[in-house]
Amino acid sequence: MKKKLAILFGLFIILACGGTVPAATPNVDSIVTQTLQALTAAPPVETSQPEQLAPDGTQVDTAEVTFLIPNGVANDATSVTSTEMELPYITPGFGDMPSHIKLTLNLYAISGTRLEPEILIFRAIEYAGYSELTGMMMEELRSLQYVDGQPLPEHLESDFSAQVHGVNFQNGHGVRYLTQIMTNFMPVNNRDLFYYYMGMTNDGNYYVQAILPINTAYLPADDSPTTPLPANGIPFNMDDFPGYLDAVAQKLNSTDTFDFNPYLDALDEMISSMQVKGF
Repeated sequence: MKKKLAILFGLFIILACGGTVPAATPNVDSIVTQTLQALTAAPPVETSQPEQLAPDGTQVDTAEVTFLIPNGVANDATSVTSTEMELPYITPGFGDMPSHIKLTLNLYAISGTRLEPEILIFRAIEYAGYSELTGMMMEELRSLQYVDGQPLPEHLESDFSAQVHGVNFQNGHGVRYLTQIMTNFMPVNNRDLFYYYMGMTNDGNYYVQAILPINTAYLPADDSPTTPLPANGIPFNMDDFPGYLDAVAQKLNSTDTFDFNPYLDALDEMISSMQVKGF
């Protein structure tokens, strides 16, 4: 054993000095080969499972619906059953609406707006039976295959709209746009502007509506014509109100998603994540 160790030690000295290894007995060759292989062997490769990324937001999961609230939009949502009058109706007169699910977004990105941030879910057949208008809305939504740039069906359009875009959710389809309720000649403003979504589950059983206030820096704070206009805003023109609305719509259409609060893409993401379970 001492002899073999001495030979091995001598071989290392020869190799270190640039010499040539002399012929060795098979037994010594085996020892040298195994030793060199051990010294030059690659380190073991560590294997691990890919990291599972957490959702970038808050998951809402109720008995009726699931969806993701992206970070920066809201904190969470409160769900109640309601018969209150909802858009497109803004004044009393038609009586209670059919029982529906109302989800109110808590700690929403902006405050002080005229409308609350809400997502509503109706049974489509009950909503259609509420009035002639809601019946026409459900008929148009049921067959809607919206392509960006095409006109909206008559009963889904608004007197003022911008950023019209088709958005599908997990088990449904629909369309969204930016709008505000025009009760008189008034500026488009940050207190009244909102993201409006109308959709239907693919089986035709449920109607989904979202009313989500949204701001951008160049709109005035409220509907008063005397409110100071921010930089790059469109001056209010009551003498050519249709021309004024067209100019604001064009500017909104050219505004980047990150110049809205909340981000326009984040609201689309929230709607797209929705899965309506029913009730």
